[in-house]
Amino acid sequence: MLCINISYKVPAAKATEVEEPLIAHGKHMDHVYPSGNPDDVNPAEAYFTKSEEFNDPTDPSKGKTGNIIFTLNEKWHKPEHIQNHIEKAKAAPHFQKFAEAMQYANVGVMGKIFYELKK
Repeated sequence: MLCINISYKVPAAKATEVEEPLIAHGKHMDHVYPSGNPDDVNPAEAYFTKSEEFNDPTDPSKGKTGNIIFTLNEKWHKPEHIQNHIEKAKAAPHFQKFAEAMQYANVGVMGKIFYELKK
């Protein structure tokens, strides 16, 4: 499995500049990768997260930084599926705002899972 992982660190006042295109990207994925897709190019897994950043993540009583952390996490079966997904995203109506949000991002594409908890 290969992954796309994007992490955004955003001042709370600017959070909607990232959250709105991420919501749009999720809706885009729902549309282009329906359950039972006959193209067999659906991601194995995809989820996006949002949390407030703490000054000390091991001690929330020390307060918050005022930043919001977003993550976009996608697992794909084949490298060509990732490239296909990127091309579909670039053609989507939300892509300009998605690209603008990258000013807050660290991006990993074609990442490899080096640990996964199996139960």
